[in-house]
This record gives sequence, C-alpha cells and structure tokens, in this order.
Amino acid sequence: MAAKKRIAFLIVALLGMLCLGGCKKQENEKITSIEQLNNPAYTIGVPEGGAGMYMAEKYLPEAKHKTFSGNASGYLAISQGKLDGFVYDRVMMEFAIASGLEDVELLEENLGESMDVAVGISPKSQIDHLKDKVNQFLAEAKAEGTLDDMYDRWVSRAEGTMPEIPMPQAPDCKLKVGTTGMVQPFSYYEGTILAGYDVELIYRFGAWLNAEVEIKIYDYDGIIAAAQAGDIDCIMANLNATEERRKHIEFSDCVYPSETAVMVRAGQGNGAVRETGFWAGLKDSFQGTFVEEGRWRLIVQGLGITILISVLSGIFGLCLGFGICMLQRTGYKPVRLAAAVFVRVVQGMPIVVLLMILYYGIFGSVDISEVLVAVIGFSINFGAYSSEMMRTGIEAVDKGQSEAALAMGYTRGQTFFKIIFPQAAGHFIPVLKGEFISLVKMTSVVGYIAVQDLTKVSDIIRSRTMEAFFPLIVTAIIYFAVANAMAAALSFAERMAVPKRKKRSIKGVCM
Repeated sequence: MAAKKRIAFLIVALLGMLCLGGCKKQENEKITSIEQLNNPAYTIGVPEGGAGMYMAEKYLPEAKHKTFSGNASGYLAISQGKLDGFVYDRVMMEFAIASGLEDVELLEENLGESMDVAVGISPKSQIDHLKDKVNQFLAEAKAEGTLDDMYDRWVSRAEGTMPEIPMPQAPDCKLKVGTTGMVQPFSYYEGTILAGYDVELIYRFGAWLNAEVEIKIYDYDGIIAAAQAGDIDCIMANLNATEERRKHIEFSDCVYPSETAVMVRAGQGNGAVRETGFWAGLKDSFQGTFVEEGRWRLIVQGLGITILISVLSGIFGLCLGFGICMLQRTGYKPVRLAAAVFVRVVQGMPIVVLLMILYYGIFGSVDISEVLVAVIGFSINFGAYSSEMMRTGIEAVDKGQSEAALAMGYTRGQTFFKIIFPQAAGHFIPVLKGEFISLVKMTSVVGYIAVQDLTKVSDIIRSRTMEAFFPLIVTAIIYFAVANAMAAALSFAERMAVPKRKKRSIKGVCM
C-alpha cells in the first residue's frame, strides 16, 4: 500500500507540474533595444563557447551573463521569464519561433557585426591537405551557384529536402565529419533522418572528395575537442570562426556570414498572461514528442543504446571487479597496493571526466566505436565499486568457515568458490543491485562522447519541438521503468544465487 501511495503521489505531482507549466510568468518591463540590456539589472543567456558568448562579452559587458550548453535550454529559459535576453544566431532563433516556440520575439537590430561560418579542420586529420581541399571545394561550389541554391532552399525559403547525392562506390578515403543534429535548418533530425544545409554540404564534399562519409553527432561544447583529438576530420555545424576557436583548430574560407540577434519575452509589460489548457497542452506535447516525424523511433533507438551500454557494462564490470577483488586479496603487497590505488583513482574521478579521457585522450586517434568506449568507461567505473563490495562481503564471512573446509580436505580454491564466495554473495548482492541501478542512470552522460542514448535523443527532440517539459518527463519515466525492470531481474538473480531455505515435508512431517 505504501508503494502504491508513493506512485499515486508522483503521478499527481507530475500532473500538477504540467498544469503549472501552462501558465507563463508575467514581466514588468518591455525590452525594446539591445542598449537597454547592457545593464547589471538584466540577465543575458549565452551559448557556451559560441559566437553568442563572444558577442555578449563584447557588446553587453554590463549585463549578467548566464551560460547554457544548448540553445534549446536558453529558449526555454526565455519563454519562462528566467532570462531577460538570449544571444544566439538570428536564423536559428527565427526557425525556433516558426517551429512553435511561443511568448518570445527577436529584437530588430543585430548584436555586433556579422561573423564567418566556416568548416573547422582537425589538426590531426589523416587526409592530407584537408583545408586546401575544403577551400577548393567551397570555391567551386560558390562559382557554380550550388551554395547559393542550398542557402535559398534550406534557409531563405525553409523548403529544403535532402537531394539524392551519388556517393562513391570505391572511395579513396574515409571522411569523418562532426555536426550537432540540433540546429534547424543547418543540422537537425526529420524523424530519424539527419537533414539540413550542413548535412547536404557534408555529402556533397564527400562525393567531391571521393570519400566514404561518417557523420558523428556532438554537442557544441564537445565538437571542438573531438576535432582537436582527431576523432573527426572536420566540423560542419554552422560553426562560427571565433578568435577563441581559431586558437585550437583551423578554419576554411567563409561558407556564409551569420548574424547574432537577441531573443526576449514577447508582450512584456502589457499585462497579458497566456494560459494553455492542460489536456490540449498534453495532447500537443504527446503529438510533438512521439507522433510527428515518427520521433518515437528515435526514442526506441536511444533506449536500445542505453540498455546495451548498461547491460554490457554491468557484465564486464562484474568480471573486472572480481579480478580486482582477487588482486586485493593476493599475498603480494605491490599488487595489492596497485589494485587499491586503481580503485581509489576511479572512485575519485567523475564518470564524465573518465569518459572524456578515454574518448578524447586514450582513444582519441583510434577509429573505435563510441558505444564501445562508453562500455569500457562504465565497466571500469562499475568494476572499481563492485570490487569493494565483493571484498567487504568476503571479509564478512567468518574465518572459521575456511578453517573448517580446509580441515575437511577441501583445497583453497574449492573452499573459496564452494564455501566462502556463495556466503559472501548474500552480503554484497543487495548492495550491488543498487550500484547497478545507479550505473543505468549514469549512462545519461554518454552524449558527451557522441553517443545517442535516451537522454541525447530527448535533447534532439526538444530542439525540434521547442518544449522541454514533456520530453524530459517521458525520459524520466522510461529511466524509472528500465531501472525497476533491471532491479527485478537482479532480485531474481539474487534469489537464484542465495536461495532461501525451503520447508520440506515427508509424509506430512514438516522438516
């Protein structure tokens, strides 16, 4: 009954939050100019490491700056009245408003001068003279009018569709390109299909280069690091060639100029507060999150990746943990010390940092699957924690058990695996179950290394629907269901490993 009450309370709380989400916060003062925002009383949102941050620091130095890792989060903060302005690319914010972002508007004037959008070039690319080849391709595409036609279709008229671009059957090389998949109309998902100006540009360049094309999806805050490490050859993601970015990677010639604008709340100071009916809003959210463009397929794909990483990491992590536990029980002090140091280092390191060290550092120049890197990282993390749980469980078994088994003629190996370890399992498996559930939830950070798991897919959907609450609630519910399903499976495994004593009866006599 207590569990049912908690679930009912959770449902009521979520419904209440959805209802509250329909009401928009009212503002007291209407913002009409950029100059007005250059004031300590105003808070400006800026994208992390992007041109918007550079422009805001240069032209709005007096305002308070708040950094966001993604544009969708900044849009939501503006629409909810948590920011006074958000600085970003004008074209992308216009598309966000056209796609359904409500209660916001753009100031007419641009912030500062236009900036070059260019192709970022990795200093560790295996393709010789890649920058020169990109510039030659761009020059030819401009002369032929191809770039103007693409910009007109994708940006000016917003009627772009991915054309059929014949790719080479016998490629000379492999071209790995980084993009974001979250910025319409340049790189975004139509259902499960990656589309946009930059995506078409990627395939056109791949065909021109006679190369096999591999596209990898990153957040903006990780795409530069991927190019630096050599994980990708170049970046085509509406990337502004800022002074800070030029310190880390090279850029091609200008592909097209971009303008920076400021988004503010609409109708500020007019006393109007728009309310959306709960059921109508819920229906629209469900439609946009699951039905439109078949986005449920993205969620299924992301869920599959999350489960795959969790299960494999759990299996390999347990094997690694057992090995570390055995090393800590060895009679050789240097081995015990090395194992203990390994455990302490891993336990003291955030999992995100470990993943990025593996992906951008150790495997930076190796052509390896991002999912495999994630499995390695989480296996190491889970192995370090599970080894300590096993060691504690083994030490909890009375030493008299070993002495008795040895006295009966058992070998040390037989004593450990038949007597000690089964009893220790009863001590550490319940704790291990909780650690595995934590592992499932921790996989939500794999988007940092270009893995499209459930959380990353949720971000992609948010970037298209311009709504955060419903996709995030759906993600939370799915994680809750997956975690509980895996907990049930582990409980079954626990009962199999440590069976309870059952009453036996012989001809009516209970034993």
